[in-house]
Amino acid sequence: MKTGKGRSVVLSTACWVVALLGALYSSVSWSPVLVAGAGAEGELGRWFWVFDVLASLAGMAAYAVLIVCLLVVCLRRYVCAGVLALAFVSLVVLPMSEPRLGRAVGGAGEVRVLVYNSHTFSNEIDEKHALLTGAGVDVAVVIETSTQMMSSLMRGEGFREAHPYGWLPSSKWSGCPAVMSRFPVEPEGSALSDRLRSVRRDLWDHLCRLEIVHSPGGSFALIQAHARSPRNARRWSVGLDQLLDLADCSRRVQELTGLPVVVAGDFNSPPTSVRARAFAIRSGLVRAKPATRVGGSFPSAAPAFAGLAIDGVYASPGVRVTSWEILGSAGSDHKGVVVGIVLPAEGR
Repeated sequence: MKTGKGRSVVLSTACWVVALLGALYSSVSWSPVLVAGAGAEGELGRWFWVFDVLASLAGMAAYAVLIVCLLVVCLRRYVCAGVLALAFVSLVVLPMSEPRLGRAVGGAGEVRVLVYNSHTFSNEIDEKHALLTGAGVDVAVVIETSTQMMSSLMRGEGFREAHPYGWLPSSKWSGCPAVMSRFPVEPEGSALSDRLRSVRRDLWDHLCRLEIVHSPGGSFALIQAHARSPRNARRWSVGLDQLLDLADCSRRVQELTGLPVVVAGDFNSPPTSVRARAFAIRSGLVRAKPATRVGGSFPSAAPAFAGLAIDGVYASPGVRVTSWEILGSAGSDHKGVVVGIVLPAEGR
């Protein structure tokens, strides 16, 4: 039988191992901050995929570290608990280190933008229309629509009835994006649309759309985005290249139009990921999510406060955020995200 002293040594050793692992994890999670500039220049190889995935999960890991820290406190291993507490604080502060748009009080000129990955194989059409309609938004970016959902939108049903502007495909196909607005958009054939033809073509190479939305609060360029998910090293690398191309297109749109740019979609990259930070650096855009709001939209099975913020909006620095909220999922593995924004005065 082990003596009480022997059990104490084993327990202390286990606590120290856990504490050091927590400290190591929090240190690794900060690595995207250090290499974000290299990522923006396209200088990161696929080898960084593992580090970035670990960093992407930092928000969820913070809760696990906190629980373990409390258990260690109960075991009266206070030094180990202190190490874990520092790791927890580090993981909490990490997403806040990404620059965010300034806040504004909602009111005149507010534009509410919905981002929703509806999932290609999710056919709860009535639930999806109810989600979109009940959100009370002005503009909606819907990604990975099923053929049934797209058929319904093309027939002008549900949400589409009150949001007749924007873009839908000429024929339905699985996974197609949709951009819908209750405000008018720049018509095809105009001088501005002709000027944007090249960048529109480059965006469509990534199945992304560009629309110029004319809201009462001002006109802005809306880019629908969808980056490849980081399920493996190859897809992570492809997604990074996509985001860098989107960043370049965003800069071109701003130069060609002089309008504020709003990029909305599924970035598959939370604030702790190097891909999101590289996109922000290269595009000059800023995430439209208050740093004090925790959680995100994915996966839908997780509580909103513990989710990953991979769906959302980036916008020109002059844009201000009035609200940020998570909706339901309506059968998707993503929850909807609504972001309220106010355009800069000079863009009105």
